[in-house]
Amino acid sequence: MPEQEKAALESKDRQQKILNRKIVIEILPSKKFYQAEEYHQQFLAKSGRFGFQQSAEKGCNDPIRCYG
Repeated sequence: MPEQEKAALESKDRQQKILNRKIVIEILPSKKFYQAEEYHQQFLAKSGRFGFQQSAEKGCNDPIRCYG
């Protein structure tokens, strides 16, 4: 069993015990992953599209802006 699949199943099992409910999810083999260019990383924290920084921290209540 590939390492990522094992980690995904273990995570699902941990969460299932916490929730005490059955989690139904399909865990599939990953496809080829392409890392985004640096300017796409942490996009909201780096000022977003129009230079208005949005917090990437949990608990932030700022509205999400959609561009399109």
